[in-house]
Parts: sequence; C-alpha cells; structure tokens
Amino acid sequence: MNSITATAQSGLAAATLSLSAAAANIANAGDTSAIGASGYQPIAVDNSTTPGGGVAAQAVTLNSPPLVAYDPTSPVANARGYLDAPEIDPISEVSNTLAAGRAFASSVKVMKAADKDQQTLLDLKT
Repeated sequence: MNSITATAQSGLAAATLSLSAAAANIANAGDTSAIGASGYQPIAVDNSTTPGGGVAAQAVTLNSPPLVAYDPTSPVANARGYLDAPEIDPISEVSNTLAAGRAFASSVKVMKAADKDQQTLLDLKT
C-alpha cells in the first residue's frame, strides 16, 4: 500500500467515526435521566494529523453538563416535573453528518485516483 492510499484510508476511518458519533448523538438526543443521575454524554471526534500524512481520529466523551428540562409526564422526572437531558444541538449534528459524508466521498475519490495511477504505471511497465 502506498502513502496516498494509506492517507485516504485514514480519512475514510475518520469520516466513518465522525458519522457514527453524530448518529449516536442524534439517536440519544431525546434520552433523559433523573436530576443528578448520569445520563447520555454526547461524543465528539478529535482528529489529529499523523506523521507522513493522514489523520488519526479518536472518539471523546464531552463532559458538558446536562440541560434541565421540564416533562412532568416522564417517569424519571422529579416531583416538580424536571429531569436532565443531554445538551445536543440537532442542527450541528446534521451538519456533522453532511461533513462526514463529504469527507468520506473525497477519500474515496483519492483512492480511485491512486488506483488509476497505479494501473497506468503497471500498463507502462508491460
């Protein structure tokens, strides 16, 4: 595997992790917990460059305090109807999914171009 392909593969992995994190946050945006109980903590992806090119992606849990919401019909609400909800911005998460999709598509294009270049090189040798 050449460095172009390795760089593109790291981009694919980072985009996949970003999409998974955004999907988990969207899926758990409505999760609630009792006041003071540990509920869902949103996750983000930390990208860093690697020596020689590429990116290393790591999922990190955000330690943001929960939002206090009012829902007296919830079984986890306190006597006054309050509960904790994760602080998740759905617009930001949808934006993250779109960015991850574009990053994935870009990495695929790079892999296809590298494959085409290698095929051309092999054709020249024969």
